[in-house]
Amino acid sequence: MKKLTLVLSITLSLFFGEIIAQNTQCIHCNMTIKDKLHRAEATIDGKIFNYDAIECLINYIKTKNKTHVSLLKVADYKTGELVNAKKATYLVSENIPSPMGANLSAFENFKHASILKSKQGGILYDWESIKEKFENSSFGANTHNHHRPDAHAPIGVMGDHLHSKGSFMVSFRYMDMAMKENKMGTNNISNAEIHNNYMVAPNEMEMKMQMLGFMYAPSNNITLMLMQNFIKKNMSSTAKMMMGGMDMMEDFSTKSSGLGDMKLSAMINLFNNHKTSLHINSSINIPIGEITVRDNTPMMNDAKLPYAMQLGSGTLDVTLGSTYKENYANTSWGTQFLSIIRTGKNTENYRLGNVYQLNIWGAYNFKEYLSFSGRILGVSQNKITGLDEDLNPMMVPASNINNYGGKKIKAFVGMNFAFPKESIFKNIRFGVEAGAPIYEYYNGIQMNENLTLNFGVKYSI
Repeated sequence: MKKLTLVLSITLSLFFGEIIAQNTQCIHCNMTIKDKLHRAEATIDGKIFNYDAIECLINYIKTKNKTHVSLLKVADYKTGELVNAKKATYLVSENIPSPMGANLSAFENFKHASILKSKQGGILYDWESIKEKFENSSFGANTHNHHRPDAHAPIGVMGDHLHSKGSFMVSFRYMDMAMKENKMGTNNISNAEIHNNYMVAPNEMEMKMQMLGFMYAPSNNITLMLMQNFIKKNMSSTAKMMMGGMDMMEDFSTKSSGLGDMKLSAMINLFNNHKTSLHINSSINIPIGEITVRDNTPMMNDAKLPYAMQLGSGTLDVTLGSTYKENYANTSWGTQFLSIIRTGKNTENYRLGNVYQLNIWGAYNFKEYLSFSGRILGVSQNKITGLDEDLNPMMVPASNINNYGGKKIKAFVGMNFAFPKESIFKNIRFGVEAGAPIYEYYNGIQMNENLTLNFGVKYSI
């Protein structure tokens, strides 16, 4: 009988959930309202607000002026109809989960609540006692509030969250990465040592990237994403040249700029409840970024620039991975593993190395609208396969395929900002992050990475 009751309850919940408008969202947590047996409603300043759970209603009105709240309604778990919240009886039972994890159900009839308590276990409350339980402890804290600033990962992590059906988001990201001097393995290497084998020694390099992203959810379990970036690269170097039998050093710079590769992504939900979520990350790289960029150098006009100065991979690459997140009352953490697999060779007869990266982050909600985060990024990259015959591998380390690939660990600190739910800007959020390597091991000679800055703004509807 106990199992039958649960089956009937779930069936009713699914049935009534279909009746609710698909795009109706909870004003407190922004989740789509699907469960009619746990929904709630409030009339505040003459306006009606909807909630996907009773715990969202109580947490929301805790911050409101009580004189502005004129009517509160909760769903009767037996019928799904909205009833007066102050006259209802409440049951907290672990055997009857509610959307936001408080295991809280309401009943218009005390007898119905008592009967279900005897079958499923739990504790009964009236309106005042359940409200007091919320106000005097962390009970019922909404750990899956999509409006929380840490509901999104640090801005340097992409593909970390799904959207509810019909939702749309546009984002803009800016990244600035600076590199200075060179390393071989884990050790610094001087220009003089580089000039023993190469004509040119890189000094500094800066890469700036602006990325425009679009996300759309055709269903609650799939979110699609399109990303296109614009890249600017600038490298300053020193050339060692012979003039009149003497070594002469000449500083110069090269640059490249233009569209990078386009990425089409799909995130597929595997598991999602009030506290934890797990989804698959997948994407295809559309190689529209140029790989034949040229610039003038002291040695040659219109010289093809090294692999690292090109704007795309030139190959149709596949990214596969997954993202796992957990949310608590005031904290959250997540991890994401992605593998970028290169396919075939590009038109210049080479293929960049596969990339494997692991992100682990944690965040603390300092205020309702502000969170701080820390992140560790581990990256492992393979060497280049093939060879661009237009590049002289003895000219500069970046033109030698043996100077690519390696391992790196970077640490970041960041901040997310989300406007309050009552603000007209509630659909806008910002993120900023700064990081630097704490461990680097490079194959051959490569430029030493210094500081990376990430900034982004998102708008969702």
